[in-house]
Amino acid sequence: MKPLDFQTFQNLQAAFANYDGNIQMGGQSFPFSNIELSKPTGKYVARAVLKLATLLSAKGYVQYAGNAFSPGLQFPDMQPNTDLSDINKASCGVMIINVLGTPKILGAATVKAEPFMNLTIQPEWQNFDDYVQAMSSKYRVRTKKVLSNSQEFQAVELKHNEANDWIPQCAQMLGHTLKDKSLAISPKLSMMLHTFVRTMKDKFKVWGYYKNEQLCGFISAIESEQGLYAMHLGLIDAAADDHLYQRMMYDVIAFGIEQKDEFVCLGRTATEIKSTMGATPIENSYILYARGRFLRVLLHLYAQRFHRVKPYQLRNPFKG
Repeated sequence: MKPLDFQTFQNLQAAFANYDGNIQMGGQSFPFSNIELSKPTGKYVARAVLKLATLLSAKGYVQYAGNAFSPGLQFPDMQPNTDLSDINKASCGVMIINVLGTPKILGAATVKAEPFMNLTIQPEWQNFDDYVQAMSSKYRVRTKKVLSNSQEFQAVELKHNEANDWIPQCAQMLGHTLKDKSLAISPKLSMMLHTFVRTMKDKFKVWGYYKNEQLCGFISAIESEQGLYAMHLGLIDAAADDHLYQRMMYDVIAFGIEQKDEFVCLGRTATEIKSTMGATPIENSYILYARGRFLRVLLHLYAQRFHRVKPYQLRNPFKG
């Protein structure tokens, strides 16, 4: 898994409505954004904490490296000697920085995040059938079952010049899929999708899945020179029973193989399911840093006592 080229990444970040400029840290200029929270369920974090975080983020007090709209495209270079105390924006009181690995930064709390799941495309895979044939019989059967159960869904690449037609439906499905996430992304999902379409142009691919002429799901991905990043996925509840989630992932993998990509990053969540497709974890974490001493104590307390990563078991679908 390789990062998106920095200039393309910077252009995308600057196009988001919550972009709030770049911050110098560790000798690197990196884009930051104000955090925008969806309506929290309180499933993972107390509602009171989320309400406070929402209030602070609305005032630009809590800032995020990059944007929660586009995770995994670039990571700041955070060395153990990086000094975060020299924050050059007075309004920024709390920084949240997604980094590779689990570096220990002076004065900051480090908490593990769910891994990004990355599939390395093997040179001998000339097409999707080669990929399936590389699996053991058990996983070949599972893959073929997914494809069989979802065969009534027709995949159609959604055209950018018709974005006003499909974006409202896709944004609604995405919001429904994210409804159980406590710290997710902004409720302005239509605006977000429009930003990707407008900024990334042909590098932003979106496929819709239709059954009986009804749009039942969609998945998007960003093409880079090296690989493919799956970005957004939404579907209706009924489609989940037909294995549409897995079907969409397989279709993105098939596209990556056809494009001769080096890798397909399938994103976070559903770690075990994605491992059955051959993806392996890219470990990453969040650096939490506060300028004020009291908030730093609270962040360390949260990291030590309350933060949990959902457990998972990795599978290996390939022979040998």
